[in-house]
Amino acid sequence: MKSLRGLALGAALLLLTACSALVPRPPTHAATPAEAEQFELGGRINLRLANEAFPGRVQWRHDSAIDELSFFSPIGTSVARMRQDPDGAWLITADGEEHLAKDLRELAFDVLGWDLPLDALPYWVRGLAWPDASAEITRSADGRIQTLRQAGWEVSYLAWDGAGVRGLPSKLDVAGERLKMRLLIERWNLDPDVGQGAVAEKL
Repeated sequence: MKSLRGLALGAALLLLTACSALVPRPPTHAATPAEAEQFELGGRINLRLANEAFPGRVQWRHDSAIDELSFFSPIGTSVARMRQDPDGAWLITADGEEHLAKDLRELAFDVLGWDLPLDALPYWVRGLAWPDASAEITRSADGRIQTLRQAGWEVSYLAWDGAGVRGLPSKLDVAGERLKMRLLIERWNLDPDVGQGAVAEKL
């Protein structure tokens, strides 16, 4: 009887934990998209290429000189790790193969088949237009971007404020000719020192 009660309690705790992960994180402070020049984010991602879908998780640290991205499967196993800095770009696959190039976008496409717009994404995830291309923007009544069309891509902002920082997106769709991506940001971190340590542990 005790073992059955223990199993029931364990199942209930697992259910509560799973449900709590789906609850948006209330904002602890506010920032404008332009202020979030350095960030670390973590969340869920779903990439679609043709008829294939690749759900999983992502961690990303960005500053003016470095981008570090780690992709994980839904059960937490590593899929790919990427880094770009002034010296170039590298990508490590799940089986440990390392690939080098000058450009991370080209590297991701050549190795994984992912046409990720990595030049523009640091702006789009924050709710900003990429400054290197003209943009068509529609906004909501409160002035926030609803839809952004730029450089052959369409970015739709589905939710804001749900990842710990008021003023930043928490859910967006990015659609291009060869790739569609949904990003559910569960955590924003605008402290570069804390962000660097958090990503370093994953890497």
